[in-house]
Amino acid sequence: MTLSSRPPLRLSVVQTGDTAVLRAEGELDYATAPELERRLSEVLADPRPKRILVDAEGLSFADVSGLDPLIRQAMSLGPGVIRIRNAPRPVARVIRLLDMADLFGLDG
Repeated sequence: MTLSSRPPLRLSVVQTGDTAVLRAEGELDYATAPELERRLSEVLADPRPKRILVDAEGLSFADVSGLDPLIRQAMSLGPGVIRIRNAPRPVARVIRLLDMADLFGLDG
């Protein structure tokens, strides 16, 4: 698969009250991390939600460089603010290998 034919990262955000749900679909890696970082910055702008739920069900791939924006923001904001839900097994495995499952309240 060439870079031009790679599935892009698609991000959508729905904010209800003090919770923002960020749905991620596609691949989260070095090439797509800047888009995630930009969207996280937008979500964290005033008014900042108390919780950000990342719905990772649509991710087909994630690596350390792709997860970096989430890790940095979660460590800055503290445990429980950014939560990851519905992570496919390969994505959850990377998060667990990084010892970040507790930080993200990784389910399952």
